[in-house]
Amino acid sequence: MDTFGLSILKGIISFFLHPLTYITIIGAFMLGLSRVKRDRRDFHTRVHDVLDDVPFAIIPGLLIGAAFLILNLLLGLTIPFSTTVAMSLGAFLLLVTGQIRFLSPAFVFILPTLATFFYTPIDFGNDTLNTMQEGIGNASPIALAILVGFLVFMEGLFITMNAGKQTSPRLVESKRGKLVGAHEVQRLWLLPLFLFLPVGQVESFTWWPLLDFGAGTYAFILLPFPIGFRKLIHHALPLPEMKSNGRQVALLGGATVLIGLMSYFLSNKWIALVAIILVILGRAGILLLHRGKNKPAYFNERNKGLVILGILPGSPADQMNLQVGEVISKVNGLPLGKGVDFYTALQRNAAFCKMEVLDVNGEVRFEQKALYNNTHHELGLLFVKENRFEEQEEAQ
Repeated sequence: MDTFGLSILKGIISFFLHPLTYITIIGAFMLGLSRVKRDRRDFHTRVHDVLDDVPFAIIPGLLIGAAFLILNLLLGLTIPFSTTVAMSLGAFLLLVTGQIRFLSPAFVFILPTLATFFYTPIDFGNDTLNTMQEGIGNASPIALAILVGFLVFMEGLFITMNAGKQTSPRLVESKRGKLVGAHEVQRLWLLPLFLFLPVGQVESFTWWPLLDFGAGTYAFILLPFPIGFRKLIHHALPLPEMKSNGRQVALLGGATVLIGLMSYFLSNKWIALVAIILVILGRAGILLLHRGKNKPAYFNERNKGLVILGILPGSPADQMNLQVGEVISKVNGLPLGKGVDFYTALQRNAAFCKMEVLDVNGEVRFEQKALYNNTHHELGLLFVKENRFEEQEEAQ
């Protein structure tokens, strides 16, 4: 096998040997497990499968990671091996402490940036630990700025394209102590990050093949880079909110890349440092902007109609043209609202169901479905009820 092919193979092996690869997958599984427990507590039924979060963690990251691999073959972003250690350590600390909402590249890069400017290598009396610190102060702030900008842009793509899928309905208490509905998003994405390493940082690993590019010698690594996202939405529909959030994050990442490129062409590391600071502050600002604390709840009990909080996958309701956030105003001609039970209205016609639905644009339409063998007890619609511990209609 030629040197280039062997280098690729070693880079792929490094991805599967890295502990973060498995910690992220386990973390995604744990998120699914906690989600199922909340579903059973709030609705006495499981909404999504416990393993659903694992494919969400792996598949999108592989696709975007492959795109970044091709891009970095053209850009040639190079950082010392010690900087990848600092990146991994920052991500690891956020993962194991459960701070998924802060597992953004903007916050993960705080540690390697501080290490670049302020860290002094320590003699641990161990060759491996000492090697991992070599060159930490030689990392280029320009490369860091461009890299974090691209990663935040990718984070925005993840949120826009993936975070709004299979959101989890929740029952939460408002400030007034009233039970309202919400949708929670908890995601982990595992990104295989293709990076060049200067030869000085890998020469002690004699098994690693090196590549010559002009006057420089490099190796490359596939670094498992976890990106996390958590958001509780009670004031809006989940999908539009996720798209808005993702676009803002992607725009922030794109602006950071542009400033980083400016610092590259001007050979000014201080402009790069400004870019890194701005992306950190900007990402924190987006987190605060989308908290929605003082906004009224969208999913709440109403005097007229029942708001659809969730729809169980594969259920009869899932086969109908119903959407989360729509309001069912009438069932079999009976107006719904507080004190009017949805399934009592269904039983007015044991063989057929006709619903009057108010969509998210305020337009009225009619949906109908034949019912068979007690199907009306298993339609799969989730609503907000005032008593959390009262058996929910959708679990009957």
